[in-house]
Order: sequence, then structure tokens, then C-alpha cells
Amino acid sequence: MNKANIKLEYTLKECDKHLLRLNSAHKKMKQFMPLTARSYKKLTDDEIEHIDQYLFRFAKLQDALGERLFKNLLTYLGEITENKSFIDIFNKLEQLNIVDDYDGWLELRTIRNELAHEYDDEAAENAIRINKIYEIKDKLTSYFAHVKIYLNKREFY
Repeated sequence: MNKANIKLEYTLKECDKHLLRLNSAHKKMKQFMPLTARSYKKLTDDEIEHIDQYLFRFAKLQDALGERLFKNLLTYLGEITENKSFIDIFNKLEQLNIVDDYDGWLELRTIRNELAHEYDDEAAENAIRINKIYEIKDKLTSYFAHVKIYLNKREFY
């Protein structure tokens, strides 16, 4: 197995791990979602841990996809990715019909970045942000699913 295959396989496993834990946290949050300003203020320590785990894994999965998986996939396919911007990499994946919806990707980044700047005294705004990122999990995971479908067709697994 060559280096590109190994890097791609490693990154796929990393993404699978993040997805597994993201799904677990999402399931645990179901019992108290969606949040309101009032319910946000009354979150238990366990509920906060579930939210923290969810946000952490959402960010880790998005980073793994955007910083490693997309690039490693193109390298595996024989494309040169060195010194390419993220938009160039994403555009190439779109041309290959592996992923689509760059605007959707940017929306995910924006929502995630908004949560990075949350403040405890803004219960209503934090509840809205958490609800939004909770609702868009499937959008994030669809990018990973499309890569896996593409690789299955190529019999990578």
C-alpha cells in the first residue's frame, strides 16, 4: 500500500471516530433539544457535557474533512494538492462529483465559528447557536458520506 493510500485510510478512520462520537452526543442531546434561553440556563452538568462533546466532535470532524480528508483523497487520485487553497481543493472535488455545495460548507464554518465566541451571559443567543449547529449535523456528515460512497465505488475499502 502506498503512502497516499495509508494517509487516506488513516484520515477515514479518524473521521469515523469523530462521527461515531458526534452521533452519540447528538442522540444524548435529543432529550433536551431544542434549547430556549430558559432551558439553556437550567442545563445540568451532564447536559453541558453532551453539548461540549457534540461541539468538540463537530469541530474535529469538520477540521478532519476540510484539512486532511479532502486533500488526501485528491492525492490518492493522483491530483497535486500542494500549495492549493481550500476552495481549489473543494472545486476539484465538485468537478469529480464527489462533494458539492461550497456555500453549505461555508455556512457550517460560520455557525461553528460563532459558537467559538459564545458568552455565558448570552443565554438566548447561545441557545439559538447550539440549536442551529445541532440541526445541521446531517449537512456536515453528508460531505463525509459522499466521500465514502465515492471510495466504495472505486473499491477502496
